[in-house]
Amino acid sequence: SHDFVELNIYRLIMYILSYKISMKSINMRHTLTWRPLQAACNTTVLYSVQYQGEFELQILNGHWVDAPECRQIPDTRCDLTFDLGSDSDYNVRVQAQCGQDLSTWTQLDRTFNRRHTVLTAPEMAVAVVGGTLQVSFSSPPLMASIRVTVWRKGHEQRVGLHIFILSSYSSI
Repeated sequence: SHDFVELNIYRLIMYILSYKISMKSINMRHTLTWRPLQAACNTTVLYSVQYQGEFELQILNGHWVDAPECRQIPDTRCDLTFDLGSDSDYNVRVQAQCGQDLSTWTQLDRTFNRRHTVLTAPEMAVAVVGGTLQVSFSSPPLMASIRVTVWRKGHEQRVGLHIFILSSYSSI
């Protein structure tokens, strides 16, 4: 009888548990993070993430989509970069699972839109190697168009322009 009451209290805690989740978006990399489940669990706690864009909300009658890379994962973070790929508002939520028990879904406080990503400039280093310039970048964004203008001192009228398209989606 005591075990039954303890189990029911535990399940009640799981169902009403709410934990803080937040989205960090830098250079179009969107990472959802959350605090781990604080309730005692005799097995690994697994988390699942779902999102809902304007299309799912309005056209598909409020349907939620499972984030494929973030279904029943032990981590407290989820990279949603490729899932949240349009300039629409997204609702995002997380659910914890301990054995067969599921928590309620915990949703971001407000919608997420990738237009609000924080853009940073990558660090650039230039070195002279023989008769060439070597330009390197640290942590470039997923996609970038880089324009390098080169001239010799005293010959500013003869400018060389080089444009490079970088993409982490495919090999360069």
